[in-house]
Amino acid sequence: MNNKLIQKSISLLLLLVFGFGCKNDTEIIKITPDAGPSFIDIESDGYMVELSARPVDNGQLGTWKVYIGDNGSFEDIHNPTSKFYGEPGVTYQLIWEVTDGEQYKTDLITVSYKELKPTIHTNIPQDTLFHNISTYLTATAPKYGAAGSWSILEGEGGVIEMINDSTATFVGLKNSDYKVQWTLTFGNKIVSEELDFVTDELQAYAGEDQLDIITDLNSEEKKYYTLQGFLPAGADGNWTLLNDSNGEIFHNKLPHSLFRGDPDTEYELAWNVQLGNTVSSDTVKLRFRGKWGIWVDERDNQKYRFVEINGLEWMADNYNYAQEPGAQSWYYGYGYRALIEDGHALDDEEERKRYGRLYYIDAAMNRPPEGWRLPTSIELDDIIRLYGGELYAKEALKVGGESGLEINYPGYLSFSDPSDPAFRHIFKSQEKETLIMTSDINPSTGMGYVFLMNTSIPNVGFAVMNTYFNGMTVRYVREKQ
Repeated sequence: MNNKLIQKSISLLLLLVFGFGCKNDTEIIKITPDAGPSFIDIESDGYMVELSARPVDNGQLGTWKVYIGDNGSFEDIHNPTSKFYGEPGVTYQLIWEVTDGEQYKTDLITVSYKELKPTIHTNIPQDTLFHNISTYLTATAPKYGAAGSWSILEGEGGVIEMINDSTATFVGLKNSDYKVQWTLTFGNKIVSEELDFVTDELQAYAGEDQLDIITDLNSEEKKYYTLQGFLPAGADGNWTLLNDSNGEIFHNKLPHSLFRGDPDTEYELAWNVQLGNTVSSDTVKLRFRGKWGIWVDERDNQKYRFVEINGLEWMADNYNYAQEPGAQSWYYGYGYRALIEDGHALDDEEERKRYGRLYYIDAAMNRPPEGWRLPTSIELDDIIRLYGGELYAKEALKVGGESGLEINYPGYLSFSDPSDPAFRHIFKSQEKETLIMTSDINPSTGMGYVFLMNTSIPNVGFAVMNTYFNGMTVRYVREKQ
């Protein structure tokens, strides 16, 4: 037997003694589990994350397990990229365990989900004008599979419509205290927030008066405005035009309906609301600027038209504020020891508004309304020139004229008039003449320029007069707003 044959025989004998492929009991198996990254403060649909463990080697088995945390579950515990479902506000410790035979190793990651946070929008108007006997309840809508619901914790006779909607309608009894709750739920998690409020009586609100609505359209065309009514929660509303058939309400049941009207026309609308058997109404006044704007004197709420000429805003109505009546201002026909030479005393409120008061120089020059002043003679002369000069401007300046100044003939008051033997005050030239005070007055002598327009002469212009001896019409002017 040669050497090669002997070697083969020895090798075969060793295989028979020790067997084929036998492992050494002390051999270390390589297991390297990798659970992937952690997921912190997650917000996702259904409170779910897709895990990212490293796949195991052939012959090995990977298994996901929840080490810490309640109510967590895996879509497939042996899938390294399984979906994991948890609950909001819970922090989980997850184990990725890899086994090979009887040996195993683990890796740990953290998965946490943000808490549920119910939020009621506390901008519910607490002003009773809006609150009424009902209100709109508004909360942040639930997300990621959570559900929300409203409930009444305290208060009698209240009802919530659409309790599972984040925006719901609450209707209660008048002048009552209530506490409501907005609750979010997901799985076993339940969290809530509360809101206290007090109801009032049902009150309609039509919006604030708008007497100088400026639009881009020219004055000859129809004007448009979006109404600003408030519809109490659960109520029905209806707009009604009270005083002019030329106005049009496009959708009379909508609180923010479009309204169409003519320029320089004042409209009054009523907004009526009904909740159950209770009805309330409010009105609003609207006016579109055409040729004239409207200014309201906050001291007495009187309204004055104004027109823009040469970059300034001029009152188109005679001033009518009661500045020290009988001492600094007068209605025609009403003065101590005074006679009426022309016309009649102003007893009618409409006439008083049309003619305005006659003013002493101190009140007119030194106590104008805020933002206004007496015009200069140059500013008035510029208007005369704009409309053709002294011989031709009268038609444009008078009532109905092109300028929009609407100058009428209120007359004036002469103090200690020499034409009367007793030197009494005399009211003169009603419906014949207007004297409009300017700021070009010498404070020492009272002498200065006064705008003059008379029915008996065609031209307009200025007279030099002693204002200390006359009560005159006032037309204030201001810079363009």
